[in-house]
Amino acid sequence: MSWPCWRWSSQWSALVVLWPRSVEAQPHLAETDQLRFVLTPASTRSGTNSFDLTVTDRAGGPVQGEVTVEPAMPQMGHAVAPITAAPLRPGHYRVGSVDLFMAGQWEITVSLSTASTSTASLSTVSLSAGRVVIPLLLT
Repeated sequence: MSWPCWRWSSQWSALVVLWPRSVEAQPHLAETDQLRFVLTPASTRSGTNSFDLTVTDRAGGPVQGEVTVEPAMPQMGHAVAPITAAPLRPGHYRVGSVDLFMAGQWEITVSLSTASTSTASLSTVSLSAGRVVIPLLLT
């Protein structure tokens, strides 16, 4: 009679061993033909979070412009309104107080717009310089 109990215990032991632990926040890299985006979340837990972003050209030089992030969880139909990142220094940005309210796979769309000033017309035109989607798994 002890055999079924032993089998049940070994199944639970396996579940405990295989259950994912909290994952440390790691930088996530995404690239376009001209730009590199590195997103580093403060945490991999669901709830209020913040992101540090670095945007460089392919040679490693900082890129300045307006950076926005759009978190979404397409599998569940969830999305968070676009958030403009605060510039910290050239090529470095921070997004604070992002409510990623559910554990699971999120997609963080990062967009960079740069302003180009034409000396002939003295007008400023907003150019979409780059857009990437960075997957982020939260526990």
